[in-house]
Amino acid sequence: MGRYSLPFVGVLLLFCLVSSSEAEYLKYKDPKVQLNVRISDLMKRMSLEEKIGQMTQIEREVATPDVLKKYFIGEH
Repeated sequence: MGRYSLPFVGVLLLFCLVSSSEAEYLKYKDPKVQLNVRISDLMKRMSLEEKIGQMTQIEREVATPDVLKKYFIGEH
């Protein structure tokens, strides 16, 4: 059992490093952060297309899932 514990610990450590490096702190999702800071953080992360999609109002008849996804309608 002793010879298997070192690789196991190595794999476990590698997994922890990868998972912690992928975790990103998102200020805009943190309710403890001031509102203006949250808004600024979200606006920096959004593309121009996503911002336009947020401001777009469309008729229900054309609001198919494909249209909503293509034009970023209702994202975020």
